[in-house]
Amino acid sequence: MEQDENYKPLITLVIVLLLFYCSSLFAIIPIKLFNIDTNKCSDLVLYSTRLFANFVTAIFLFIIYYKDLKKDVKDLKKNFKSIFSIAIKCWIFGFIAMLLSSYLISKYSPVSMPGNELSVREVINTTPIIAFLMTSILAPFIEEIIFRKSFKDVFKSFFLYLFISAFVFGSLHVIGNIKSLYELLYIIPYTSLGLSFAYCYYKTNNIFSSIFIHFLHNTIGIILIIVSTMG
Repeated sequence: MEQDENYKPLITLVIVLLLFYCSSLFAIIPIKLFNIDTNKCSDLVLYSTRLFANFVTAIFLFIIYYKDLKKDVKDLKKNFKSIFSIAIKCWIFGFIAMLLSSYLISKYSPVSMPGNELSVREVINTTPIIAFLMTSILAPFIEEIIFRKSFKDVFKSFFLYLFISAFVFGSLHVIGNIKSLYELLYIIPYTSLGLSFAYCYYKTNNIFSSIFIHFLHNTIGIILIIVSTMG
């Protein structure tokens, strides 16, 4: 029985990674249900199916980690000030590290922006409300549960958890939309941000701390993109 308990976090990690990897398949539900032709439908309809897929993924993760989330909510109420203070400091560090590394890469390589960011900008420019729901609300919850919570439960070593969590997070944000080998360099800024999220969760032991700064980072990014397009 004790051995089964030891393997439980690893099994859960495999399940949530498969869920994350296959999450786009949930978009098939509204497509089939409403007979949507993805080749002819509008961007609004297409992105709505993606939003639905993300929402279903978030629900599954909520169910899987319900007890832990409930515990963290209670802890957040008791220690809000200290958790919030640590979270903000971690985000500032991650933001500066990401900003500097992105600037250096864009300056000394032929690729000025990773494909992932271009995809996000496209969604924001086309359907800003859906972009906000996916990027600021669902993505922080889904990604922090998977890359922080599930990884920390498996990798007990601080440095091993920190590196693997951040590197996998950074890599998956780049590799999925890669068009040039130079874009692999952008794993560095995404990993830098992932390090700050991972450290934040480790330091507070409350998943809502990293969810919050992930939400904060993505929301600020959306606002900056909208403001820049208005100009």
